[in-house]
Amino acid sequence: MEIGIKFFKTIYDEDIIYHYTKASTAIDYILNNNELLFRQARKSNDPIESKKADRRISYSGAEVDRVTTKQQFQDENELNSFVENMEERFHQICFCQNRMGEDFASENYISTFAGNEELFGFTKLRMWDQYADNFSGVCIAFSKQKILSQNSEKFELIESDVTYLSFQDLLMKKPGDIQANHLAKIGKEKYKEQLEKSVKESFFYKHVDYAGETEYRIGTLYDKEKCSFEIIRGEYFFDKSMKLDITGCVKAIFVSSFANDRQKNDLLEFAKKYDVEIVEMDWQYNSFIPMDFKDLTEFMKDFQKDIERI
Repeated sequence: MEIGIKFFKTIYDEDIIYHYTKASTAIDYILNNNELLFRQARKSNDPIESKKADRRISYSGAEVDRVTTKQQFQDENELNSFVENMEERFHQICFCQNRMGEDFASENYISTFAGNEELFGFTKLRMWDQYADNFSGVCIAFSKQKILSQNSEKFELIESDVTYLSFQDLLMKKPGDIQANHLAKIGKEKYKEQLEKSVKESFFYKHVDYAGETEYRIGTLYDKEKCSFEIIRGEYFFDKSMKLDITGCVKAIFVSSFANDRQKNDLLEFAKKYDVEIVEMDWQYNSFIPMDFKDLTEFMKDFQKDIERI
């Protein structure tokens, strides 16, 4: 009942991205509503991503002794507020990717999934542990290009692979103090363009310790006009949550063997509805077996009928 090599060759593609989550979240929200929720980056557990910068106005050389005019003071503080506003408003959705560059999917390459597990974005144990409910949840595969194309009109999307850096590189690359000398040299508008580019790039920096995640992010700046209507505990909200439309974007569902039967059956129904494969990650003491859950379910039904006939 293991799933065939054709499936793995199909999803070994740059277009495929993977999102880990709890089974209940996948069932009740993502697959049921065809939506993925943007979350504020500032709410990350990683302090390098979430901690507010202690950013100041920095002077050097002749600028130290020069009397700051009212306009200079306003420009300096405007730029500081501009950067802080972008960092505060940035919301994101995180995915993993395949490790591309191998001949695995080539028609002329005789390949097996065994021995190539680490090429795929759904086999990351840290992600199953931290984001998929301690190995009891779900990983959903999506088409990246389809998500981007059907959401680009509603949102000004900021998307990129994550770049993994050392602590020293993070110190050098993440936007620091507003440089008064540079502002005086190039002017406010040019400096603002440079800062915007630098801040957007910084949204995709993480420490090198996370490099195994091969992360990709889709982000946007919070805009209440882009929020979805929702009812939470009987209250109406119009400006709380921004959500990506994922209609038709699901390419496969991976469910942990530790999920309960009801969750597996619900996910099976969604797999049938969307006409995609559902793979059970049958965890073993030394690896896992990728089981074709549709075929496995049909086999168990037929087996039960045979038992009842006896």
